[in-house]
Amino acid sequence: MGVVIIVAAAVLVLAVGVAYGATRARASGRASGSTSVSTPPLTAALVLVYLGVGIIVPVLLVFGNRRSSTIQAGGVKLTAAMQVGRQLFAEHCAVCHTLAAANAVGQVGPNLDNLRPSEALVLRILANGCLQKPVDASSGETCLGYGTMQADIVEGTQAKDVAEFVARVAGHP
Repeated sequence: MGVVIIVAAAVLVLAVGVAYGATRARASGRASGSTSVSTPPLTAALVLVYLGVGIIVPVLLVFGNRRSSTIQAGGVKLTAAMQVGRQLFAEHCAVCHTLAAANAVGQVGPNLDNLRPSEALVLRILANGCLQKPVDASSGETCLGYGTMQADIVEGTQAKDVAEFVARVAGHP
């Protein structure tokens, strides 16, 4: 985030400098009676700077961080299974749950950053679902949030990947 602010500030300073330079060039052109002031080397240099700062640097930052963003979440290095779990979480869980490492801000289910569930708890909820008022309170179907969640949203290896991802990143800043 800090790099984005620095790049934005550099582009802003450059834009102000170009506007100031253009104004000065016009003013000096008018003062000398010239109808047009042309400085091709300056124009070419400014175009190159704009391209470098405005396009090339942000593209390099985005592509340079892509690998890092797929192997880390919330400062936690992700295994291949956890990377799959993050993707599955985004597809199936993020609409209801809040989890900072997945950029999820759902409001129906519990905030997983606050809850910090274990892998076993996530697996149990994924397998059994949850109900607000289950018939049998000892059934393991009691919800921790405000909504109702169906069982088997993800199953098998996918459920294990999601559970591992959530348990590892929940509550980590």
